[in-house]
Amino acid sequence: MHFLKYIKNISLVFIILGHYYFCGYLLSEVHNMKNYEPNVNVVLRNENNEKKTTSAVKLDSSINEEKKNVQYSNVIATIEIPKISLRRSLYKIGSNENNVNKNVEILKDSNMPDIKNGNFILAAHNGNTSVGHFKNLHKINIGDLVTINYNGQDYTYEISKKYDVLKTGTVMVKRNKEKNTITLITCLGNDRQLVVIGYLKQ
Repeated sequence: MHFLKYIKNISLVFIILGHYYFCGYLLSEVHNMKNYEPNVNVVLRNENNEKKTTSAVKLDSSINEEKKNVQYSNVIATIEIPKISLRRSLYKIGSNENNVNKNVEILKDSNMPDIKNGNFILAAHNGNTSVGHFKNLHKINIGDLVTINYNGQDYTYEISKKYDVLKTGTVMVKRNKEKNTITLITCLGNDRQLVVIGYLKQ
């Protein structure tokens, strides 16, 4: 009887230790995942620094791998960037699928492409994971094209500038407010964020 109790106690110890080390491994893996966006404020400015407006945008750094049925009725547009072989569906703001942890996210203060002089702001993760949709965004160059198909119409933007900023929780976006703009945001390395800006081709 005492022997069986001893064996049970030893087994319990191994189970606890195994659980501890397994959780420690998972935590170390999460800690080692690079190039994920923190919560960030997007600050919008004109190129001449006139009239600043601030938009608080939460980019959750956690990764949700749960598979859910995609509500295709929530697809409102597609993005295509030939330079980096990217083509993705874009979902309605407010949709569960419009989430940086699943897809390219349309930020809530974006203007849709058909709004005159608006700014269509998109964010996505970097990194070699299933949600790292902007992992090659750093390869895009001035003059490259980004096409948004929205309401059956193509809106093609030519990249005008790209720059990176320190990852401080705020991303400064400077653009010409007299032009229809697309802004793409992702992380760049461990401590910087990449901002890519394009203007609608006439």
